[in-house]
Amino acid sequence: MLIDLVDVLRCPMPHDEMWLVAAADRTEGRQIVDGTLGCPICQAEFPVQGGVADFSGGTALRASLERTSEEAAWRIAALLDLTPGPGFALLFGTWGSHAGMLGSLSPVPLLLVNPPTGVQPPDVSVILVGNVLPLASGTARAAAIDPTVNVPSSIAIGAVRSHGRILGLGSMPLPPNVTELARDPSGWVAERDVAGSAPIGLSLRSR
Repeated sequence: MLIDLVDVLRCPMPHDEMWLVAAADRTEGRQIVDGTLGCPICQAEFPVQGGVADFSGGTALRASLERTSEEAAWRIAALLDLTPGPGFALLFGTWGSHAGMLGSLSPVPLLLVNPPTGVQPPDVSVILVGNVLPLASGTARAAAIDPTVNVPSSIAIGAVRSHGRILGLGSMPLPPNVTELARDPSGWVAERDVAGSAPIGLSLRSR
C-alpha cells in the first residue's frame, strides 16, 4: 500500500466520513508492507498484510485472471488517459490483471480493488473490499470497473473526479452520471459528469 494513497482512504463503517491513521510495522520505500489502518471515530482497524489492505473482513470477491499483453495495456492506458500528471487510477477486479504491464507504461499510481488472487505487481497498491468502497469521493483520476466486484457501479463512479475516464467491460450497462465517449464489442469508455457540490445555505439579512 503506497503511503501517499492512505490520505484518500476512508473508514467504511456507517458514520461521518473519516480518514484513517496508518501504523506501519514494516515498510519498503514508500510502501506499507505490514501494519494497520485505524479509524479515529469508531476505533475499527483494518490489517495491511503483504502490502494488501483488507477492508472486507474476509468477504472480498476476487476476480478471474485475464491474459494480458503489451497491446492490451497500451489500449487501457490510452482509454483511461494515463498520461503523466497528478492523481491515481482505480482498477477493479479483472482489470488488475493488466497492472504489471500498465505500471511499466505509465507513471500514474494504480490502486487495485479485489484483483485476481496472486496479482500484486511491485509498487502497486491493493485493497480488498466487500460492497463498500473505502475511498473519498472524487479522488481518482480514472477507473476501470468490473461487475464481478461486489461494489455497485454508482459507488465506483463516485470515487472518480469530474471529467475522469471510466472504462467498462463488454455489454455492462452504462452507469449513471457518466457520458459515453465510445463503445465496441469489448466494452465502452465514458467520462464522469461534473459532480455537483453540496448545497449552500442562504439566509436573508435585514439592513
